[in-house]
Amino acid sequence: MTSYTIDVPRPAIAGLVGEKAEQLEEIQDLTPRVIPLCQAWTPGGDLFIGCKGGQLMRVDGEVIKARVLYYPPLRAETPMSRATSAANSRFQSQTDLINMSRKQTKLGADDSNSMTEGSFDCIVLHKRGLYVGGQDGMLRLIDTKSEDCRVLEQCNINHPIKSLSFPPSYRRLAIGSCEGSLHLYEAGIPNSLKLLKDLHWGTIMGIGCLTGNEHVVSVKEDGELQVWTMDKGKFVSSVSVGVPATCMACSPLTHVAAVGTVSGHVMIVDLTNVQKPRIIKSTRMYHVPVSNLTYDVDGNFLIAGAENGQVFVIDGRASKDFNPIGYTVVEGEILTITTFTVNGVVKVSITTNSSGNRRNGADALLYFELPEDILKDPRKSVQSLKCDFKDAAIKKMVLKFGIPSFGGAVAEGNLLFAVSQKTKKLHQISLPDEIPKKGHAEPLLPETEFPGHQLPGAKLLLSPHGKWLASYGIDGYVQVRAIGSLDRFISIRPHDYHSGGVRNIAFSDDSQSVFTTGQDGVICCYSWNYSSTGIGKAKSAMESARARKTKLMQGQKDEDEVVRKMSDWVPPLRSDRPVSAEMDQSEKERAALEQALASDEIYRTPTPTAATNATWQDMQKLEWVKAEDAQYHDVKKDLRVQIRDMRRTIQEMLKQNETLPAIEKLGRHEFDLDIEEQNRLQTEADSEVQRVREEIEFDNLAKIYLREMIKKECWDDMKVKGRAVQAFYSNLEVSNFPMRERSKDFEKLLNTVTIRRTIELAELAARKSEIEVANRPTTTAEKKNVPAPVTKAPTKDDDDLGEGEDEDGEKPSTTGSLGAQYGGGSDLFYSQFDLHTREQKINQIILLEDAIHRIKVAFNKEFADIHLKKVSEIGKIKEKNKRIKKIMDDIDLDEEIFLPLLSIYEEPEQLLEVKDEEVKVEKYLTPEQKKKKEEEDKMEEERRLKEKGDNARERGLGMMMGGVLEIKKEDELKKDVPKPLFMQTKEQKDWTEDEKRLAGEYEQKVKDLNEEREKYRKQLETELRKLQSIIQDSMGGFDEMLTQVFMKKIKVMMVVYQEELKILRLRASLLVEEELETQEQELNRLVEHKKSLKALTAAAMIESKKHLDAYKNDYENLQYEDKAMDKTFKREFNDVTALQQDQLYRLFRRRPKIPRLKGFDTPAAPSTGDHGLPNPFADRPSTARQHAQAKNNVESAINDLDRDVNNPEGVELSVWERLCKFRRIKIENEFLIKQKALVFAEMEAFYRKRQDEDEILKNEIEDLQMKISKLKNDEARVNLNLEVQLLLKQGQVETDTSTFIADYKNSALIHRSVVEELNTNIKKLGEDKIASMVESKDFRKGIIQLEWEHKKMLMEMEDFQNKMKDIQFMKVTREIQLFLNNVAEYEAKKADEINKLEQTIMTQLKHHEKKLAHQKKILREHNRTIKAKDADNTNIDSDLMERNVTVNERKLIDEVNADRRSDAGKDKRYMEIVQRRKLVDLAKAQAQEVAVLRAEVERLRMRTFPALVQVEH
Repeated sequence: MTSYTIDVPRPAIAGLVGEKAEQLEEIQDLTPRVIPLCQAWTPGGDLFIGCKGGQLMRVDGEVIKARVLYYPPLRAETPMSRATSAANSRFQSQTDLINMSRKQTKLGADDSNSMTEGSFDCIVLHKRGLYVGGQDGMLRLIDTKSEDCRVLEQCNINHPIKSLSFPPSYRRLAIGSCEGSLHLYEAGIPNSLKLLKDLHWGTIMGIGCLTGNEHVVSVKEDGELQVWTMDKGKFVSSVSVGVPATCMACSPLTHVAAVGTVSGHVMIVDLTNVQKPRIIKSTRMYHVPVSNLTYDVDGNFLIAGAENGQVFVIDGRASKDFNPIGYTVVEGEILTITTFTVNGVVKVSITTNSSGNRRNGADALLYFELPEDILKDPRKSVQSLKCDFKDAAIKKMVLKFGIPSFGGAVAEGNLLFAVSQKTKKLHQISLPDEIPKKGHAEPLLPETEFPGHQLPGAKLLLSPHGKWLASYGIDGYVQVRAIGSLDRFISIRPHDYHSGGVRNIAFSDDSQSVFTTGQDGVICCYSWNYSSTGIGKAKSAMESARARKTKLMQGQKDEDEVVRKMSDWVPPLRSDRPVSAEMDQSEKERAALEQALASDEIYRTPTPTAATNATWQDMQKLEWVKAEDAQYHDVKKDLRVQIRDMRRTIQEMLKQNETLPAIEKLGRHEFDLDIEEQNRLQTEADSEVQRVREEIEFDNLAKIYLREMIKKECWDDMKVKGRAVQAFYSNLEVSNFPMRERSKDFEKLLNTVTIRRTIELAELAARKSEIEVANRPTTTAEKKNVPAPVTKAPTKDDDDLGEGEDEDGEKPSTTGSLGAQYGGGSDLFYSQFDLHTREQKINQIILLEDAIHRIKVAFNKEFADIHLKKVSEIGKIKEKNKRIKKIMDDIDLDEEIFLPLLSIYEEPEQLLEVKDEEVKVEKYLTPEQKKKKEEEDKMEEERRLKEKGDNARERGLGMMMGGVLEIKKEDELKKDVPKPLFMQTKEQKDWTEDEKRLAGEYEQKVKDLNEEREKYRKQLETELRKLQSIIQDSMGGFDEMLTQVFMKKIKVMMVVYQEELKILRLRASLLVEEELETQEQELNRLVEHKKSLKALTAAAMIESKKHLDAYKNDYENLQYEDKAMDKTFKREFNDVTALQQDQLYRLFRRRPKIPRLKGFDTPAAPSTGDHGLPNPFADRPSTARQHAQAKNNVESAINDLDRDVNNPEGVELSVWERLCKFRRIKIENEFLIKQKALVFAEMEAFYRKRQDEDEILKNEIEDLQMKISKLKNDEARVNLNLEVQLLLKQGQVETDTSTFIADYKNSALIHRSVVEELNTNIKKLGEDKIASMVESKDFRKGIIQLEWEHKKMLMEMEDFQNKMKDIQFMKVTREIQLFLNNVAEYEAKKADEINKLEQTIMTQLKHHEKKLAHQKKILREHNRTIKAKDADNTNIDSDLMERNVTVNERKLIDEVNADRRSDAGKDKRYMEIVQRRKLVDLAKAQAQEVAVLRAEVERLRMRTFPALVQVEH
């Protein structure tokens, strides 16, 4: 057994116990979880859950376990991609899910049928299955009864499905879409989809009331404008503006509505004919979405706002074509715009937020006025053609809020109302009458405050008559209060705050109705229900509306007429390439500019043109630019001419500058006329240089820190620095073992282990010596075999398995390494077969680490020697190279001298020093460093000049000794023999005798000198070759030594790896022990937890058993009483006759129709319920309400039975009442028994469930105890069945080593002699087998041949016998004889027989036709008889009806006369009737007996007839 056979769970590996161990799997699993969106309960208590990712799950309500019914296919390119693998691992790691295998649903070849993400946004249960819908717009019926999630039917809605709902009948399905459509679907009929309504999707962005108090207008997010009736809320018509809408406002002056869009357009919709609304005008005001639209109370102005802070004032009259008048700008984002009209002046208040976060509320207020004069002549109020208002003309004031607020409404008396952002209370603020001076504006602070909303973000709206103030917000409430009494308000909650609360609000013209919209897409209408005191305020609002209507009546008619005459707005045709056209225009302008500069002409910027998507403001700016261009045309022309002349002058100066000398030439930057721009660019460049320099300094600082950390970690802290030694003539390289200084703790621990192990060995030796003394052998041979301490006597097996082993120690084959041969041996090591305890393994690890250290130290010593050897060799080579260089100089030989150097791997100290020649870039010097370097260069130059001056030492040496201190031979040989002067001045014929002798001597000296030179040269060459061979030999010898060290390094590394492998095995075993201990702790904790749960379950089971027994006793008593009532019936009614008693008993057993009570496990009865009803909850258990209703039904049914009309004739009233009472008690008792039976069944099921839980806990405890037992066995096996490391010779491994790491799990370790002996036996047995097989083969060949011949003879004999039998048993009939004698006569006889048979067939056919005609005749007679019988039956029926009428008449007459008859003969008649009844019964019984006797007589008579049996031949 190895450590690989132990199954250790992950929590045990991590060392976790308790809740953390249970949560480990969830913590490690980073797969995204499913997001539940919808659920559906089943009658059995299970739960279906649809998830956002397209998963469908089913949760078992009993055990609270989930099972995935469907998982959508992943969007991966390949089936085995990382996404698929992650999904598979996701389900394998969940502990709270069972059966989590992903079953991909087979939905056919069409991919459109597959359910993907978003297919289960809503689900609803049906009797046939589960209806699901989602974002893909497909309604599907899922079969939940099968294992695979099959689709039974599906229907395409073409809209995302948001909700599904069934009525109680469960026959039709209502389907709601988030896009505003409502469909109806017949369950089970895929083509029955029907559209009920389509109200468009999106939030209602705005609402308003048309003038006239008849219609309400709303606009949705998708741009659909809808018209509704105000009284009934009926949808009238709609029109789409074509773009998403953001806001809307209705004009009080005319029947139009203004719609703001996300594209920045303000669209005017004609509503004079509400049945056919149309768009009559569209003006683009912004490049951003329009956020606010507001009409003043008279409808003259339409104020628009957006997020960019621009406020536009548009003429609200159709006669002015709804043209914009002007605009003003505010700082920040516009939140609200409100208006209030006083004496014809429209006061506009705009709240803004400059913080960038709308949740902070408004911090500023823009307040300005719009007088009526602006409508007459708008140009007086604007500054330029851009139509920007003058601040003084509109009395513009910008005020700051002291407290951030939401909303804003200006009322009479310059009062501003706002809602605080912090306290959510309503504040009343007074606005200044005059514009405050700049810098002296005080913040707006509230004067009074009133109760407000619960959540921040409320808005305000003033009623049309200006007396009521409405506030609304995201809390869903609308508060309406009078201006005069703001502390009292009426609150309504039209929308839920969970869905976003109230979004918009609108008053009707007479303020009698309030309309609200919210994020939920609902429009609510509220009308006032006035009290006696509030009717007066309502009359004032209606009077105000009536006066305003009278005032605007004529203008409204005129404006509506203008609106009707306006044509429909047609969207402009979009250009296919607007962007490319603008790019072409800009390229043309650029080309024209370059051409003008090249030709030195005046360039005039072309007149700008409007873009395709230009706003009204852009158009006004364009007009202003054109007007300004025309106004300043001459001035611009003069400036262009001056600029051209300046450019020409500068160009001439540049040309002249190019011709000047370099010292007089100016820089290009000095011709820049814009000095400020030049200085700015220089400043930017300096700052950029400084920034880059700082970045480089910080980068260098980080690198220096990293360098110091690496140096400290890898160099300074190393006791033995890592270095290598390289060969001279090859690429061989040997490195040492870098080693750190061992810590004091390790040294102390090693010392402790050494002392402890020494004591153990001494104790073991003492015990062995005592045993040997007690059992001392008598022979000397046995004395010599006494084992040494901690060693094993060598045997033959050990000699075969080990090599280089020591006689007194354990062999390397069993120690598992060759460390003892390389300095790692120790007598303190434990044997691998004795490492059972944890302390032994830890001590062994420490000793092995010390052995590795000693092995490395030993090798490092040898490495240091070889390194010193190379250094000394390089020194010797350098000395010899000096001589070689001198010789080469002397003999004028130009050869390359081999100069070995130590590389950076051999001298890693070189890496820590940076030399100047290694830096390839120029060194940067600061000004101070430059100055210092110049001074040093100057001093060096002065010193060098001084040395070149008069030097007395060198002059004396040259004059006295020729410039040298020692005369060398090679120097003398270099000197030439001086030539006599006459040989240079005279010709040879003019020489004298002395001169000739001198010339001969000179030639002899020259010859001797050349010979000496040649001789010396050969000596130098010989010395050179000798030195070179010595250098080569020394380097070759060093390479051989290095090769030996390299081979030893390989073996040392092998030994180190062997020791490290043993350490790793020991640490792995220690880790396994820790994991097993952790697992045991976790299992013990689980056992204790399960035992506590079992104790609770056992207590609950005992308590349930006690209650169950008590209830069962009551139930059985009740049943006994019920049976006793049946038995005591005759005793209760023994005072009546037997006939009456029989009638009363039948009435006593009569029961009304009582609805069947069902429990939680009661199966559906075949006779109850409507089986055609698809309601899945039709057969659910009866509820308490149904029980009470059933009891009431039983009571009413009993009352019906107890009525006197059901009293049989002749029974006294007291007896009848007693029967009714007795029957009532019986029925109530039976009903109570049924109820108790259901309760008893539930209690019994509850008790069984507790028993099952107790059994489950018992099994779980037993399983845990078995696991603990198995774990203890594993621990014992781990400690006893050790994993050892062995060394085997090459060729002794007989397993398959095809892989890099062989698998020895199924291998066995045996001695070599066993294998050799087995091979010898196999070889011997094989040879014997081959000899036996050859002998058997030859013998078998003869047997087979004899068997073949035998079979052949048998077959021939059988053939002859068959022929003989055929001849003997062959029968020759007359026909065969006739055929053999005369063939013609035989054929004629056969033809005659065929003719006779044909004649017989014809005769039979004729007889059959005659018989068929006779039967048809009989059939016609029977038909005539049937018709006659039918006529007789008709006459009998009519006669029967007449007789019934007569009988009924006689019965009525008899009943009438019965009252008149006396009751004296009643008993007599009753007895006669009873007697007659008995006689009739007796007659019937005697008639039956007679019939039986007749049948018996007939049977006996038939037995006397003779039986004629036809015998067939």
